[in-house]
Amino acid sequence: MSTSTFKSDKVRASVRGVIGTAVAVPLLFSAVPAMAQSQQEQMQQLRDQIQQMQQRFDELQAQQDQLKQAQDSPRSDKQLVSKSEDGEGFMVGDTNVKINGYLKFDAIYDFEDDHGTSLGPSDAIGTYNAKGTDHPGDADLGATVKQTRLKIATTTPTDFGDVGGYIEMDFYGSPYDDSFDGGPSPRVRRAYLTLGNWLIGRDWSTFSDFNYGTTLNFYGPQAQLFERQAQVRYTMDAGENTSVDFSLENPGGGTVLAGDDTDPDFRGLEDGTGTENTLPDMVVRLQSSSGPFSVQAAAIGRYLKADVNDVTGGDGSDEDSVVGYGLNLGGSLSLSSGTTFMLSSVYGKGIGKYVYAPAGGADAYVTNDGDLEALERYGFIATLSQELTSTLTTNLIYGKAYSENPDDFVGSTDDLHDSSSSAHVNLLYTPVDPLTFGIEYNRVDYETQGGVDADAQNVQFSTIYNF
Repeated sequence: MSTSTFKSDKVRASVRGVIGTAVAVPLLFSAVPAMAQSQQEQMQQLRDQIQQMQQRFDELQAQQDQLKQAQDSPRSDKQLVSKSEDGEGFMVGDTNVKINGYLKFDAIYDFEDDHGTSLGPSDAIGTYNAKGTDHPGDADLGATVKQTRLKIATTTPTDFGDVGGYIEMDFYGSPYDDSFDGGPSPRVRRAYLTLGNWLIGRDWSTFSDFNYGTTLNFYGPQAQLFERQAQVRYTMDAGENTSVDFSLENPGGGTVLAGDDTDPDFRGLEDGTGTENTLPDMVVRLQSSSGPFSVQAAAIGRYLKADVNDVTGGDGSDEDSVVGYGLNLGGSLSLSSGTTFMLSSVYGKGIGKYVYAPAGGADAYVTNDGDLEALERYGFIATLSQELTSTLTTNLIYGKAYSENPDDFVGSTDDLHDSSSSAHVNLLYTPVDPLTFGIEYNRVDYETQGGVDADAQNVQFSTIYNF
């Protein structure tokens, strides 16, 4: 019985195998075209994917080539703007660039009249009439941001050493506009390059002396040595904390007094004619410091030349010349108590354009004999600066300037400058490092050779943000 069952199972298995084969063979042959079509589609998709990958690879290769070319170019983004290694400024290519300056807001209350954004001798002159009677006008209040200053300094390494550049601007415009109503516009104050010990361009004159305290008033004290002009300067090391400067500077800007036909707004400056620019002004300066003490000594030589007939309105040509000179001595002493004393002094002939008495004063005059003579000027500035606290500082600054009364002048000397003085008292509050608030009282007194005197005064409020 078991044998019969065994054989029956084999027969049923054989039958199933035959039937499966009979069904599978036709199905297999029918699936071959479908499989072939599917493979073709897959191959096409694969080719499309390879083509897309090739296109993407070409794009990446092109981008890599452009990046490499840009890195080699001096105008690449990477080189145009990058961080300086020392954390100061930023890099433009190989050039380090530093930008700083300050924003200054001034509100000025004039007691007598509208003196504009600054206070000088010409403002005092404006307070008396033709008879010489002091007549203060109405009080005036004005505000401005024209003293705001922007400074850009650059340094570029070269095979000859570091080449530096410097540009400084304020917003008094050109020509100079100190009114409250005029809109701020940029004006280049200084612009020069440096290479090693050389400076070439427009900078403060080497004869300038800044041994006086901080004033909020833009003009600053009387008798200051004040001039910015084109020059070539060489500075050499003369020992520890000691240097000597030699410079050749632009001689232009000098004026000549020549009779009574003068501009009444400036009381004695001959309008329209100045000295001829034949030779550069020559300056030598010594600066040294040791501990709390610093000193400056400077000397200037000038060659003044003018056509005397031209400035007096005569006919023909009668040129004359004279040598001008000036001497300066200044210094400061800082004490541990927070007290600083400063002194600046000057004496010379033919240095009117350098001595603020007022600024732009005449350099020479014409004598009764028709000769050209250098005009004598001298003055001083004394400063007491005191740190009251870590955030409060006060400055007391007094300046006095004198001009000679030439007894051989071809015209009348009554309206010419005899003496002028300025007094500044201020309080500066610096609650945080970049921000300063200040208040200052300013007074200017002016006296003519004829004995007429007048004064002008104001109070100034300032806010300064250094950046």
